[in-house]
Amino acid sequence: MIQVTCSANAGIALQLGSLRLWADALHRRKVPGFSTVTPALWESLAVHPAFTSPDIIFYTHCHPDHFSRTLTCLALERWPDAKPILPETFFQEQLLLSGRRERLRFSEYTLDFLRLPHEGPQYAHVAHYGLLAEHQGFRVLIPGDCALCAPELTAFLVESGPIDLALLDFPWITLKRGREFIQKHIRPKTLLVCHLPFADDDLYGYRKAAVRSAAQLDGMDVRLLMEPFQQELFSNTP
Repeated sequence: MIQVTCSANAGIALQLGSLRLWADALHRRKVPGFSTVTPALWESLAVHPAFTSPDIIFYTHCHPDHFSRTLTCLALERWPDAKPILPETFFQEQLLLSGRRERLRFSEYTLDFLRLPHEGPQYAHVAHYGLLAEHQGFRVLIPGDCALCAPELTAFLVESGPIDLALLDFPWITLKRGREFIQKHIRPKTLLVCHLPFADDDLYGYRKAAVRSAAQLDGMDVRLLMEPFQQELFSNTP
């Protein structure tokens, strides 16, 4: 069984077999129109079963709406066996992502980290990595804040094999070219849409736009991550 649990924004805890991996789960800077891991949410997260004893704490990039050094230090104090993986140097025992593509293989798992361009030309310099996690043939794609329709992602998908579960920021479905790319190139069995604000933070109507746009992806299992600790379950059996 595969389980995804939301923290805030694009943050999730992924249970993939016995592997417990966090992606962009801890951040604390409040950006208007979005949500973050508040002190109260952190207290709940630190004792929530889905966020207990992570094996890997991964960050696609280190923008403050995806990464907090302070909260990550607190998590590493609580779970010292967790391995931080990120593209900038912050921790003594971390794995630094620096190449175009890096692969970790252990036990029954493969983690492929691919350098991808961040959305927006102003962020062209940002070190940013997507992840394809695989366990017993079940593939989970987490491209982070990857630029919509990036050719680097297209090329990677050609060789990756079928995608069972993709986690994409909401502009991928609210913009027509993003929906077309999903249907032509990603073709996931299930699409989880993230980086959506909680209801009290939704200043610009992103939640309503995402609900409306999801209905345009005919024949696809689309689910929206919109609440803290929302959980979605998937089976890795045919």
